Amino acid sequence: MSTPADPCEAVQGALTAPADQLTPAQLHAARQAGLGGALRARMPQTHPARPELTADARQLAVRHARTRHALRPLLAAWAEAGIPALLIKGFALSEFEYGTPGERYYGDVDLLIPPDAPTVRRAVQVARQLGWQSDRLEDAPDHRLWLHESTHLFAPDLLVRLDVHRWIVPALYVSAARAAALTTGLWQRARPTDWEGLRILRPDPRDEILLALVANRAWGGDHGALKAADYLDLERLGRHVTPTALAEHARHLGLTHTWTAFQGLCDPARRALTLDPARTQPVLLRALRGDGGRTRRTWQERAQRVATLLPALPGAALDVAWAAWAVRRGGDPRAHLARCPGPATRRPVTPDVLDRLLTVTRHVTKLTHPRQGREGICVPRAYASYRALRRAGHPVRFVSGVARHGGALLSHAWVEDHLGPMDTYHEPRNRAVFRPLLEFSEP
Repeated sequence: MSTPADPCEAVQGALTAPADQLTPAQLHAARQAGLGGALRARMPQTHPARPELTADARQLAVRHARTRHALRPLLAAWAEAGIPALLIKGFALSEFEYGTPGERYYGDVDLLIPPDAPTVRRAVQVARQLGWQSDRLEDAPDHRLWLHESTHLFAPDLLVRLDVHRWIVPALYVSAARAAALTTGLWQRARPTDWEGLRILRPDPRDEILLALVANRAWGGDHGALKAADYLDLERLGRHVTPTALAEHARHLGLTHTWTAFQGLCDPARRALTLDPARTQPVLLRALRGDGGRTRRTWQERAQRVATLLPALPGAALDVAWAAWAVRRGGDPRAHLARCPGPATRRPVTPDVLDRLLTVTRHVTKLTHPRQGREGICVPRAYASYRALRRAGHPVRFVSGVARHGGALLSHAWVEDHLGPMDTYHEPRNRAVFRPLLEFSEP
């Protein structure tokens, strides 16, 4: 068997090929993708690669136990306050569908609570009483910014992030009315579950496949890009429902084209998996249009977006000009960052303000550094973003780090806030890739 050079092909092979045909390249790519624990569970006890995957499985199990320990008291407090929680995606699948907690890698914890603003704010208040922090999305003045999530909560140690959804899919490719209607049906069909004395809700198996998995990939922020765990999840969840029942439910939900297209790309029954976004996205976006979705914003939405961003343009121009000056001067970044103006008392701004500041700063930085497109503009962007957030009074930290790539040593700079990586900075994995060497935040 030839060794795949493409990481996507290597991961595909690791999941679809028989265990005795697993190549070193496939094993390495799968472990890099967080699939070591899943591969170990699929191997016979005598497989020579199984022992080296034990550490991967143990790491996942420890992380899951830590997440579980943080989450259960919060859900219990919500239940006591009359706030139901419907668990979906990675954590729930690891807890309820996989054989052991050392098999399924996941990032954040996803769940739904009732979407009305008073309930969301009450849920946040209960969470804060337990030491959790919020990114203040619930305080955004325009609830259209919520899309399909109404707040993000962070455990007291900041090691667990909870994405609180109001809809099962965002109003991105489908209308808000359709997203809300799909979510209403999800709640109506949900199964009450006793989780070791704690009452929660879990989706109907058909919805867990077609809405929580398939529609989220094709109609959500992944824009038609699949994840390796989709193959494993579909393999597990497919045990609870027949193909006929899934096809009928897809028709009922109005995603027949999307379900058919998804099966063509990811089907454990045929050992078929395609992960290359260049191949999956056109197929799933075409299916989305077949199911009545849209793939482009209307001109009214584009105009509204521009109007939202424009007020931040003058400040961003000054921030980017200062960042360019600081880069030219060189020297210790801390000396430059310490001079950034800002209020003495810092208070986190709401995500809509973060989005406006960071988006405009990114675009202006790119426009003013046209010749650095290939080499990257991470330092001036990080400097300008730091200054913009400092002016707004938002807690911000400048970070720079290094990573080895082959024989080369790569460097990178970015900013974070008091909760860690910011969604609107669009670099969530920096600390996983780069080893921080310098961090600076205003005391």
